[in-house]
Amino acid sequence: MQLEACQTALTKKQWTQAVQAAEQSPNNANAWLCKGRAQTAMQQREAAQQSFEHAITLNPAGLDLISAYLLLGNTQHALKQNEAALASYEQALALSKHEKIKRYAMVTHNLKGEALLELGQYLPALEAFQAGEKLAMNDNERADSYEHEAQAYQKLQQLDKAVEYQLKAVLMQKKSGEPDQYAEASLTLGELFVAQKDYISADRTYQRLMDYAHDNGGAFYEAKAAIYLAEVRKLNGDPASAAQLIQQAETIAATLHDTELDALLVKAK
Repeated sequence: MQLEACQTALTKKQWTQAVQAAEQSPNNANAWLCKGRAQTAMQQREAAQQSFEHAITLNPAGLDLISAYLLLGNTQHALKQNEAALASYEQALALSKHEKIKRYAMVTHNLKGEALLELGQYLPALEAFQAGEKLAMNDNERADSYEHEAQAYQKLQQLDKAVEYQLKAVLMQKKSGEPDQYAEASLTLGELFVAQKDYISADRTYQRLMDYAHDNGGAFYEAKAAIYLAEVRKLNGDPASAAQLIQQAETIAATLHDTELDALLVKAK
């Protein structure tokens, strides 16, 4: 019952109550996992790490053990303990393969790749993302894999491949993702085109996103795309168009009062 109380408190974002409920079941691995999740939500990462490590010592099985190693790895990653995070992810990956749970294996490959990217091990990171892609079971998972692969290719300074995979991600997100996922993928694609100095393609990408955001009530992304497009127009030697776009973004931002947009506008000026 106390475990159920912890999980209910987690759902309600009642972090302190979740910890208190979990502590009533000190011999239950799932209670320690629940406690660690609550501590993570409260940014108590060192304490969360100890909770996840203790959960593993209680010998949970199957998905519970996989989840314990994943949660521990994520916490270690957040604490910049990337080598330790990799070891935890390897444990989760081995268990996922043993239990024949493809989705957990895919997620673990991607998490492993992210840790490797931070360690500057770009080729092993790419290989991890590629392994994850092979296990993707739907368009959303494939889009996530493509975006990860694009990141790795960019780090490897293979911009053509980065653009190829980010474009795949954009198309997949437009087909099956949420509007904000499509928008973020499009912004990243535009940045890759700029890095290639392919300003024509960057212009088209940002303009397409502006139109999409406008038609779908996405004022935040309409303004953000306008700011990015303004920079491209400047690079293309069209300051008048750039100024018009900034003015358009300012008009939208004035209604949203969003700190990110305000900071981008200050930088754009």
